[in-house]
Amino acid sequence: MTGGIRDDRAGRALDHVVLPFESLDEARRLFTALGFTVAPDAVHPFGTGNACVFFADGTYLEPLAIADPAAYEAAKSAGNLFVARDAGFRSRHGLPSISAIAFRSADALGDRAALAKKRLAEAELVEFSRNFRTPAGEDASVSFRLAFACAEPDSHVHFFFCQPLHTKAPDRSTLTRHPNGVSGLARIVLSDCPPDKSRELLATVSDSRADEGSHGGLCFELANTTLHVLSDALLVEDYGVKQNVSGELRVCGIVLNVADMAATRACLAAGGHSSEMTGDRLVVPFGKDGGFIAFEESPA
Repeated sequence: MTGGIRDDRAGRALDHVVLPFESLDEARRLFTALGFTVAPDAVHPFGTGNACVFFADGTYLEPLAIADPAAYEAAKSAGNLFVARDAGFRSRHGLPSISAIAFRSADALGDRAALAKKRLAEAELVEFSRNFRTPAGEDASVSFRLAFACAEPDSHVHFFFCQPLHTKAPDRSTLTRHPNGVSGLARIVLSDCPPDKSRELLATVSDSRADEGSHGGLCFELANTTLHVLSDALLVEDYGVKQNVSGELRVCGIVLNVADMAATRACLAAGGHSSEMTGDRLVVPFGKDGGFIAFEESPA
């Protein structure tokens, strides 16, 4: 598949994960209490807004809320696919939750063409620019082109490709330093019953083959992280979360790398968050659909 940013790992690179919230204030309170540095609010021209959490490995989390209801409804009526999918997800799920995985792209048009060959492409593209304030207090602008993989109307997770159209990337180095010690995204945990039901879709969007996990499930190695698809039983065993009642593909949780687990646990406790060790992972419940955010000590 064209357009991916590759290194010595297998698939294309993850760009970010979308997490719908009722409000950006709620998202900011939660992630600040979890020990993250949260970027200033930013508003898209189609009515959504975000308060992102950026990592040193180049990935980020995008907590997303409706910032301008009038612009949001207008964009939905006009057929903006990003807004339509967000609205559909919000109508079916308790918030906060995890709704979409975005892959990095150098050529969103090429990515759409490659998906179309397998009848997995949406025809619509979304292009937009937005202004933001740098940590130094300066005004700047970024632009993006998004291409989307096909999805059923009631899908629990969406996939799209994100191509930056601006020539100079913003300096976010100060935003990647987190009191909880998180350096990057170790893996995204998905659930499906059985785990190989969505093998072709995931292999196509990730540009990676499916490998057996070390003790079950399927792993799709990306250039900078891993997608790990587990059965209900392995979700409980590895992360202590409830079963995937729907039986459909969904994102259950995000696993983050930290340097010092004891320091991370102390930071979470200081923020008033209870957490439990499940094996060698610190797991914090996230949202109303049985999701989680986990912390895992990375190898030295």
